[in-house]
Amino acid sequence: MYKTVLYKKAYRMLDNITPLKFDCGTLCESRCCKGDDSTGMHLYPGEEIMQNSNNFLKIRDAFFESGVIKFATCNEKCDRRTRPLACRIFPLVPYISQDGRLHIVEDPRAKHICPLLLHNDMIRMNRRFKSNVYKVFRFLIEDREIKEYVCRLSNILREYALFTGTSLP
Repeated sequence: MYKTVLYKKAYRMLDNITPLKFDCGTLCESRCCKGDDSTGMHLYPGEEIMQNSNNFLKIRDAFFESGVIKFATCNEKCDRRTRPLACRIFPLVPYISQDGRLHIVEDPRAKHICPLLLHNDMIRMNRRFKSNVYKVFRFLIEDREIKEYVCRLSNILREYALFTGTSLP
């Protein structure tokens, strides 16, 4: 029940704010929404409870840094009102630096599929969007399980950044 309250609040905070003032999926034919049995969007700890009534999502277990997490893949047209948190914040991701500070960064894993990360001067991501994502994770990481998950995710992002030459705070 506690996680339901957390995620409902997070979803509400992100309901009316998106990376652009229009559907950014029109730029890339919604590549971030396309998935198969080996791809998809991760669910944060306990978030699957928010997806129980979603017929458009297929949820499966996946291995993640010495544990199992839930992954969601769209089966049909997305119901934007109930989409998972990772979809709502894409192409951003929470990142906890080695000094323990929370940052919201461009997901280095998304650089090859998301036109918003090409640093094109014609396309600017909404600053309020990034600010709202930060506010959401400020309170979400007060939950021990979610914070541990974000720390594990941050370790993976650091390794990925080293491999690809991407810089992170």
